[in-house]
Amino acid sequence: MSTTPIERRQVLADLIEATPSPLGQWLLASPLLGFVLWAWVDLFAHYSPLPWYWLDALLGTLLFLAAVVLPFGWLAHRLVTALPRLFQQAGWDVQPLEPVREQELYLVRYRFQTRHRAPHSWSRQWLRAAQGWVYIEIAAILLGGILVIPLFFSAVDFGFGR
Repeated sequence: MSTTPIERRQVLADLIEATPSPLGQWLLASPLLGFVLWAWVDLFAHYSPLPWYWLDALLGTLLFLAAVVLPFGWLAHRLVTALPRLFQQAGWDVQPLEPVREQELYLVRYRFQTRHRAPHSWSRQWLRAAQGWVYIEIAAILLGGILVIPLFFSAVDFGFGR
């Protein structure tokens, strides 16, 4: 048995902003957005001086879209796409500038030359916000999984689960 070191070839590549299905992105983000919207509307209605809940819900939803969904989703998208190496090129399509054989596809290390973002439009901003909320939801799931571990041991120390 020989122990030949694996050689990773460096390939120049460009990053092109990915354009996934907007509906799919909003569906993936909907569990977190639905929960946060529900809490937001309830707090908005609780502190609102208006006597009609349906009007509070409508105004709260519009404010939520403008003040929370678009800016936080867009910022999360910008953060993840600003660090392509750390986040495994999430939000980008990699276009190699040299041919890459199928056998070496997973052994290639891409060196990024330039980033090509899609043109700015309102539909693209909302798509970026949707992608950002998917990233926020993934982060919430991962953090929740990590934070549950000490909670579990704390509950066991107090006698739960016996």
